[in-house]
Amino acid sequence: MANLNVSYLGLDLHSPIIVSSCSLTSDPAKVKEMQNAGAGAVVIKSLFEEQIRNEVEFLSSAGQSYPEMEDYLHAYVRSNSLGKYSGNIRNIKDSVTIPVIASINCYSQGEWVEYAKEIEGAGADALELNLYEQVTKPSMTSSEIEDSYLKIVRDIVSELKIPVSVKIGRHFTAIPGFVSRLSSAGAKGVVIFNRFFTPDIDLDNFNLVPAAPLSHDNEYSEVLRWTAILSSAVRNMDISATTGIHSAETAIKMILAGASSVQICSVIYRNGISAITGFNDSISAFMEKNNIENLKDVCGRLSYASIPDPEMYERVQFMKSFGSYGK
Repeated sequence: MANLNVSYLGLDLHSPIIVSSCSLTSDPAKVKEMQNAGAGAVVIKSLFEEQIRNEVEFLSSAGQSYPEMEDYLHAYVRSNSLGKYSGNIRNIKDSVTIPVIASINCYSQGEWVEYAKEIEGAGADALELNLYEQVTKPSMTSSEIEDSYLKIVRDIVSELKIPVSVKIGRHFTAIPGFVSRLSSAGAKGVVIFNRFFTPDIDLDNFNLVPAAPLSHDNEYSEVLRWTAILSSAVRNMDISATTGIHSAETAIKMILAGASSVQICSVIYRNGISAITGFNDSISAFMEKNNIENLKDVCGRLSYASIPDPEMYERVQFMKSFGSYGK
């Protein structure tokens, strides 16, 4: 029988399929269904810094605003939000035996060390930091942003015993260099890539509307490229691939490129939690067809450093390929 066991962040997973942070993973009953369907782990829906700040601002605007009141509101909202989140972690941990990864979405330095410590105390097996700030000020430089992210990682890692991964977007000039710095800051893994909220324009009503929130099955190419490159360039970091992974075939490609695990979300919203079982069954069938006993033995077989023509993963190769397209 095919062995789907993998290691991610030092955690033993019986399947490489992780359900990524979403509203479904905040429900202990749903998480239990995910475990029964074969999920290797789950990432609980994120605790958002932006949500906490917005709630404080809303409450402050409802009455007289003065420093003491704002401090009180911030402490109240912080305690209430974190208390609910920590309580939910405990409830989920009581419901399942698979690893439970907490997630916090932050973009500024400050209280996140205390948040992370309380989350660890609630029983989370690992913590995923979702780091991103939409920069709109011309005065803000890329190095300042990266340094800010790295300080958050260092501060949190220094206080925790559980492993920490960092979920990043693809908008970095030098992704390998930044991921290497994340590793030096103490992160054990990186999740690539975050799929952000995006706006669209309604031409009939002349206003902004949200774009489609779910990914599509043609969005995985850049994730595949950077999984292959990063798994070779930063060898002491676990790679968890996500975005555009709608089939077991795509998941297998990510693992061959060097991913330790694969995170899925949109395909579950579209096809239900049973999609996890389908992924595992198809991966097992692939392994049996190719006489592969242990999945971890083929992780990275087609990474950047493992193939004779790694230039295929480089951008310049696109032009060569495109030049002959249609001939």
